Amino acid sequence: MKRNKTLKSITIFLLLTATLTFVACDDYLDVGTFGVPVIQSFYKTPEDAEQALSAAYAPMQESYSIWGKVWSSDLFLADTGTDDILKGGLGQFDQEALLQKQSYKLLSTNAYWGTRWQMHYKGILYANLILEKVPSIDFEDEDRKKEIIAEAHFLRAYYYFYLVNMFGGVPLYDKPVSLEEVNIPRASKEDTYAFIEADLKAAITDLPSRFAKSSIAGHADKGAALGLMMRIMLYQNKMGEVKNYGDQLFQLPYALAELNFIFQPDGEWGSGSIFEINFSSNSSRLGTQAPRMMMPRTKADNGFGFSQIKEGVVDAYEPNDPRLDAYIYSANKTPEDNLYETGYYNRKYAWAPYSNYSRPSIGGLNNSDINIRILRLADAYLMYAEAVYQTEPEIAVDYVNKVRRRARGSEPETVVPDLPTTLRGNELRDAIYLERRLEMVGEGLRYHDLIRTGRAAEILGPLGFQSGIHELMPLPKTQIDLSEGVLVQNPGY
Repeated sequence: MKRNKTLKSITIFLLLTATLTFVACDDYLDVGTFGVPVIQSFYKTPEDAEQALSAAYAPMQESYSIWGKVWSSDLFLADTGTDDILKGGLGQFDQEALLQKQSYKLLSTNAYWGTRWQMHYKGILYANLILEKVPSIDFEDEDRKKEIIAEAHFLRAYYYFYLVNMFGGVPLYDKPVSLEEVNIPRASKEDTYAFIEADLKAAITDLPSRFAKSSIAGHADKGAALGLMMRIMLYQNKMGEVKNYGDQLFQLPYALAELNFIFQPDGEWGSGSIFEINFSSNSSRLGTQAPRMMMPRTKADNGFGFSQIKEGVVDAYEPNDPRLDAYIYSANKTPEDNLYETGYYNRKYAWAPYSNYSRPSIGGLNNSDINIRILRLADAYLMYAEAVYQTEPEIAVDYVNKVRRRARGSEPETVVPDLPTTLRGNELRDAIYLERRLEMVGEGLRYHDLIRTGRAAEILGPLGFQSGIHELMPLPKTQIDLSEGVLVQNPGY
């Protein structure tokens, strides 16, 4: 289900406001001329609120759709430099900023840190404007008013999560601020997570499920807020809370979709999908660039060959595991193709002939209509299994086996066989870790999984990872400079 995000006149106001609020040192901007007249005429009607909400979703989409910004997403920046993903591209030095991540020679001047910072704070501003202005708007449908406010809480939590995940504690803004108030120090990582949790609790309280209210399909709903809360709790090792929110999520009528359905056009917002970022190719500039960046750099495929799958994860699949072909493919190369590659590519974000998605026909090949899958039921099952493996191992085994049975499909039980119900302790934990790697490959989660489970030094150390430094990325130098020392850099940078 595609949700049109045409932003109309609100875009002009919000872009100006974002610039005025978060680039305080650019004093050539005239606040009086651009900010005041537009805000006085907006946030008056429910239609204004809906447009403002569309604008608040836009930076989420922008992270995967604009040249130079797609690289800052976790599909590229996070997993490059792991045991699963090779940077790829035309050669070793193609996209030098990604090479820094692959080699762990990270500089605070890397443009993609700044891109991530700016896009996500823009989203935070848009969400804050909704939370400040929409409560005073008169709605005939008071339930929709509550939903818009709850979606804004979800979006603010989402944007802060992707900041704290990369940088650690960051400045926290709970409302739009003036230029004089914008320069504040970083909050702690713990306080940042607490802020996110409070937002998601508010979202969970007032968001309906898309299964109960079809008109919100394509928006964040109760299931999306519960799923994101599970991930946030997992990243803090709050396993009891992962179980708590998982129990609530599993009361909703999600179901694991067939393996070859999930990452196909008909699988978008399917029964096993919890949250996606929508894209459309029915108009220029409404699509995502991510698939083309990942497609093979061959004459036939016309891709750029980034974020390739490494042979180690290919070899980790059990014999005949159907997921290997469902999630990974090899390119149709010709003798004249000169590729810097592992030989394996991500089928989850590929178009024909490697999936049922068509090559973009409007707006160029950077305009794919493939939705970005952010949260899936299989992911939630494996998070839940990890949360309870010590206290309720039989239940943990059952949730892993749900994922394995779906992978097996109609094949004999000897294919991706069930884990034994007697599995316990570290052996069960490691089986869950492996299942996450095989199920979630190419979705931007591997790096964070290794960091949060304390395995990064062992697995990524040979690639250049250093404990005490590379768990976080450097804060953008541009932001350090703008803050005039208020923002303190992460250790090691």
